[in-house]
Amino acid sequence: MKLTGVLTLVPLLHLSASVFSQQVTLKGQHVKIKDALRTITRQTGYGFLYNSNMLDVESHIAIDLNKAPLSKAMEEILAFKGLSYKIEEKTIVLLPRSDRKVMTPAAVLQKSIVIKGKITDDKGNPLAGASVFLKGQQAGTKSDANGEFELKVPKEGVDLVFSFVGYEKKEVKAKANMSVILVSSGNIEEVTVSTGYFNRTKQSVTGSQVIVSGEDLRKVGSLNMMQALNAFDPSVRVAPNLDFGSDPNRVPEITVRGENGFDLRSSADDSRSNPNSPLYLLDGIEVTATRIYDLDMNRIESFVILRDASATSLYGSRGANGVILITTIPPKAGDVRVTFNSTANVSVPDLRDYNLMNSREKLEYERLGGLYSGFGLEEQVRLDEQYNQRLSEVARGVDTYWLSKPLRTSVNQRYNAFVEGGDRSFRYGMNLNYDKDKGVMKESGRDRYGINVSFNYYPNKDFLIRNDVTVNNVKGYNSPYGSFSKYAQQNPIERIYDPETGELIRHYEFNTTMNPMVDASLPNLDYNRYTEIQDNFNIDWRINPNFRVTGRASLSKKLSKQEKYLSPFSSSFDKETKAEKKGSYEIYDQDDLNFDGTFTASYNQMFMDKISTNIGVGANAVTTSGVGEGYTATGFLSDNMNFIQYAQQFKENSKPRGYLDKSKMIGFFANANVGYENRYFIDLSFRTDGSSRFGKNSRFAPFWSVGGAWNVNREKWWKSDATLKVRASVGSTGSVNFSADQALTKYEYRSDYEYNGFYGAQLMGYGNSSLKWQNTIQNNIGADLTMWQNLVVLNIDAYIKETQNLLLPIDVAPSTGFSRYIENLGSMENKGMDMRLRFNVLRGKNPVHWNFSLGLATNQNKIKKLSNALEAMNLEASKEDNVKGPKPLRAYQAGRSQSALMVVESLGIDPMTGNEIYRKLNGDLTFTYDPKDKIIVGDMNPKWMGTFQSNILYKNFNLYFILAFEHGAKIYNSTLAQKVEGSDPRYNADRRVLYERWRKPGDIALYKRIDDKTPPYQTTRLVQDNDFLRLQTLTLTYDLPAKSLESLRLERARIMLTSNDLFRFSTVKMERGTMYPYAQTFSLALNLTF
Repeated sequence: MKLTGVLTLVPLLHLSASVFSQQVTLKGQHVKIKDALRTITRQTGYGFLYNSNMLDVESHIAIDLNKAPLSKAMEEILAFKGLSYKIEEKTIVLLPRSDRKVMTPAAVLQKSIVIKGKITDDKGNPLAGASVFLKGQQAGTKSDANGEFELKVPKEGVDLVFSFVGYEKKEVKAKANMSVILVSSGNIEEVTVSTGYFNRTKQSVTGSQVIVSGEDLRKVGSLNMMQALNAFDPSVRVAPNLDFGSDPNRVPEITVRGENGFDLRSSADDSRSNPNSPLYLLDGIEVTATRIYDLDMNRIESFVILRDASATSLYGSRGANGVILITTIPPKAGDVRVTFNSTANVSVPDLRDYNLMNSREKLEYERLGGLYSGFGLEEQVRLDEQYNQRLSEVARGVDTYWLSKPLRTSVNQRYNAFVEGGDRSFRYGMNLNYDKDKGVMKESGRDRYGINVSFNYYPNKDFLIRNDVTVNNVKGYNSPYGSFSKYAQQNPIERIYDPETGELIRHYEFNTTMNPMVDASLPNLDYNRYTEIQDNFNIDWRINPNFRVTGRASLSKKLSKQEKYLSPFSSSFDKETKAEKKGSYEIYDQDDLNFDGTFTASYNQMFMDKISTNIGVGANAVTTSGVGEGYTATGFLSDNMNFIQYAQQFKENSKPRGYLDKSKMIGFFANANVGYENRYFIDLSFRTDGSSRFGKNSRFAPFWSVGGAWNVNREKWWKSDATLKVRASVGSTGSVNFSADQALTKYEYRSDYEYNGFYGAQLMGYGNSSLKWQNTIQNNIGADLTMWQNLVVLNIDAYIKETQNLLLPIDVAPSTGFSRYIENLGSMENKGMDMRLRFNVLRGKNPVHWNFSLGLATNQNKIKKLSNALEAMNLEASKEDNVKGPKPLRAYQAGRSQSALMVVESLGIDPMTGNEIYRKLNGDLTFTYDPKDKIIVGDMNPKWMGTFQSNILYKNFNLYFILAFEHGAKIYNSTLAQKVEGSDPRYNADRRVLYERWRKPGDIALYKRIDDKTPPYQTTRLVQDNDFLRLQTLTLTYDLPAKSLESLRLERARIMLTSNDLFRFSTVKMERGTMYPYAQTFSLALNLTF
């Protein structure tokens, strides 16, 4: 008997040891039981035997196992299913459980209470789809889009388990109005990210990219998305617009990791021809920068910035400048839900950089500037009388503050409503938005309103049909008050209205100028508007868990119109005497039709539980067509006749003009990502593109990338809880942001070339049939590190980009009939580093959660090769008229940055004469300026730029701010060149003109003689360090507690207070926003979900 017991025990011990030696790794929030059983079979070799009537294998479970014993895996899968199991050899047999009574979730919850709460991450962002379960049971639910949940539990105090992929599981006692914060676990195996065409697990990604949620974006509180991008990626730079400041009709210019091409555009408004603009994709469709500028930020679910070749090579000819992928919020299933967002903001003109003289100071400047010094007695008497008249005006208290006249404090409203609902098979959503953005200059602004209707239809769980229709209407109107610079130069001694008649004074005899308020009183108009209709159709077919096919087609129609009317009584025609030339009406209409279609197929498979493969192929076709026409007419005899039919003629020496731009592009691409044991990954991409924009001999070009990643923390010798991923990539991308006809030879028919009834044509430009693509070779190496359970998170990258075959103009002999043509000649290099360092200081059970981060980037640009046309531009920059301007023209030289600042070295102002002393290249000193003595004094782009962010969460309050900074740039101070030196005493100027200019021999002064009215030559004396620190955003958010929400019958209520540019410290005292001032913005936002 004892022997039998021993013999029986031996195989049981062997079986137990075998079972416990098997390890299972399985994670997911919605795992089907049948898929879980298949995974166990694949990982352990054990098969399953069961009665299908006992177990619903199509039901879902949430599971999180990492190298767990097989017995643990079976307990997790069969919990509360009323089943047990036994193992016979290599088969696991599922049996009804008879050893004890099984309490089902329904039985547990017969007598229950409802617990409500919200789940967020450690940054305060809601986690949608997080799991909430009773500990030890499968009764549970998931959080909604706002991170909120409801769950029936037997009583308060029971243990609830909260989990979400990529975050640490957390157990919390159930109570009313719960607020649960999950901390990132660093286990990123199941977290997926989008590359635009395909989805990849985060750990397998070899490229450099930045992922931002819509919730984080809205915290920044900017009026548009483009102004907020640099808050999340320090390598993104929003070019400062010192002329047009906060003008709501100016689209910001953005670069990612420096400038890859020469910006030789004649118009900065044409975003499609900007050689340095990134590619914008909205829900997978290419759109213009203007469309992103006008996009309602409440529609954005997330966006991704792709930066290196491994991340952008699938976009081939369009990816050299970086790619920004924007995804809008899709409708969700469930009862009808209404989300309403209302924002009221107040914009205040920011005039902190203006330091103009008052009337008394201005009169003294006029005297010292020699305006009242005559050559004869009679003239001197007249000037003395004029001086006394103006002095008496000052004594009467006349001190007109002209800067305030065209400005206002604008109060704006922005509304957004999103209605969504549906069931598992059909979901619908409708978004309405209205945004009235009044500028701080009177009667300027930009109105946006639109509607988006979308539906998702699932014929079955593996097939999705989605359609989105969007209609946007935008109207931008410029201020009739004209340029702000006109008001900045007006004399404070002058009155606006005649003190006797009360009428507007039209002219000022003192400086023979016209009152700028006259134009504001006339019925001038200047506006642009567009209506755009876009339909996006998508299909997504998951043929099986491994094979997926997607298709996307988009058709958009855009109708644009620009109109500008100037009254015949406008200051522009003040000196015009002919009636047929007074008054003007400019009209321009454009019609754009675009098609964008994409097809992709992807396949993923795991081999031997070690080798993961993801393979994708696809094709993409884009066609664009733009047709425009316009003209300018003159000769309006009355203000009231401001209709085009009342014009007398076309503008002199002009005729109706037309615009035609058509292009086609097609691309074929493939990507393969292979991983071994989730440790090593290699990513290969290839794309070939063909475009009509280039010569017939070079229609197609290949683009490629190779990337690798090493998850060091998955090595057996890695004992730390830290995670480390090392990435590297190399590849080529291109750019097509150029005119569609540059490869074509163009002719113009001339009516004066007539012979025997036939008309001849004149050569306008020579087309280059061998014109090739610009090609950017990108090298990137980076690392992602987390330490001390996510206390510290570091992402760092270094890169070198070399752009070859740059398109540049080539000068040719005039005898050819044209002066230039386009050729692939230039090359340029950018190299730099960008880093994001985050500290999650307070978290977990602490009532206060605090994290802060530092973003830092540097970029160095170098020209390696240029054309003779750019060398000719350097000669142009050295001409007399151009070396005295308020801004030095760029000088292009190989071996130097294209933004290098070149001026002549100055030794300051001679104390005896008040004139400037220059140093020649040979070291000699001279009073004679020579542009050949120019030297490089620095770069107009910063050496370092970045942001510092802090996010503090306490209960329902969230305080968030961003400090933005730049260091190491040089700038030529245009205010010193125009408003201190080079100023005319007849106009107002900066106070430094009175207090810091040379007056008499022996004066030690920074600026030339006060009676010298000539513009200064461009020298180092007016070059300054351009460092700044500004509070980009300050936001305070409050979420109403669950108890208040219940009484108000709301799902969510949030109040957000935001200010932008609250303060700014700079090393430069220079006027900003000279044509249109900057503004400080304060906003109050309310978000409600019913």
